[in-house]
Amino acid sequence: MKMTHWVLIAVSAGLIIADIFWATNKESGDTISEVILKYARRYSVIPFLFGVLMGHLLWPQFVTP
Repeated sequence: MKMTHWVLIAVSAGLIIADIFWATNKESGDTISEVILKYARRYSVIPFLFGVLMGHLLWPQFVTP
């Protein structure tokens, strides 16, 4: 695998571990999804930007051989 794959795996694993830690502590409303939801309600451009990002990442890309 390329180095980029390992970096993405490590960052994803780190965020998952941190989110589990934040979900199990006594503080309320500090998980990643709760923080994003809080700011998305205030700034409506955030859901739009997530849509643009997902469209960019997941749009089918046809490569000609």
